Amino acid sequence: MFLLSGEHSTLPAAEVMAAMKAEHRAFKVLEQLDQVLVAETKANPQILASRLAMTHKICLYLCTTRATRGEILEAVSSTDIPELLPHPKTFAVRVKRVKRSAAYINTQELAQELAGAIAEEVDFQVDLERPDIELLCVLSGEKCVIGVTRAEVDRGQFKKRRPSKRMVFHPSTLSPTLGRTLVNLARTPRNGNFLDPFCGVGGILLEAGMIGAKVIGIDIDREMIEGARKNIETVGLKDFQLMVGDARKLPALEVDAIATDPPYGRQATTAGAEINEMYRGALPSMASVLRKKGYMCITSPGDVDLEKLARKTELRVIEKHEQRVHRSLTRNIYVFRKK
Repeated sequence: MFLLSGEHSTLPAAEVMAAMKAEHRAFKVLEQLDQVLVAETKANPQILASRLAMTHKICLYLCTTRATRGEILEAVSSTDIPELLPHPKTFAVRVKRVKRSAAYINTQELAQELAGAIAEEVDFQVDLERPDIELLCVLSGEKCVIGVTRAEVDRGQFKKRRPSKRMVFHPSTLSPTLGRTLVNLARTPRNGNFLDPFCGVGGILLEAGMIGAKVIGIDIDREMIEGARKNIETVGLKDFQLMVGDARKLPALEVDAIATDPPYGRQATTAGAEINEMYRGALPSMASVLRKKGYMCITSPGDVDLEKLARKTELRVIEKHEQRVHRSLTRNIYVFRKK
């Protein structure tokens, strides 16, 4: 059971599924609600938590009930808490409301009532600071999804790495959260070879390197490459390669995944290339270095149809997400798979 962030309507769930795919773990989606995804999988929760950006918590799923006090109490009371964690001594109950779901329920009172019901059945003490076991009830729409927390995503790390805090800053750099999401959407394997052919000052490279990938960054601007080098070295990543080059004429490489945010905004430069022509030249070049059945995640402005431009390549679109950047710019996020 994944408690997702609400920062985008489709990206958080797509990122979870892509990360499971990157970890070579089969999965089956059982239920999808607003900010909640329930899937059957053997993927390791701790490993997924270390990868994901748009998820808050990963839980062992117990059940889904209607969002009524009586049904939630009955569901929790029938759960065999001692079997969920070996030798727990303390527990906590959290009730999370998604947006305005089940507004008639007082979440604090319900959490206290659930904790009281559990305490009557087991010899545990309530500890809201560092409990051995946390029961999480998520009110989403007219349902309540219940699970036991197994891992929590450290979302604070992304704030610490925001672009303005880096050695070299460029205003077109993506946020670390979105950069990591693109890396996951590209199904980037840990220890795999990862490429960003429009790397700029290295924001996406940092996120790929953080999950253990061997990163390769290419940019047409030498100053950008030097900025990327400083940013990467500052965080202590060792396994990286940077070079000045044109994404439309990539050198002989073979990579497992590509994620990139080409320059198309007001703060970016395309070295004089018209936007459509830049993509038209770059797509076949990127396809040529991507391994067979590998994935590429790439952004574009809303008025550029990458699916159409990619028809003459070996790339097949499998996902498309729209994101409003500001009033005059909508960003499309495509995921392609090489045939």
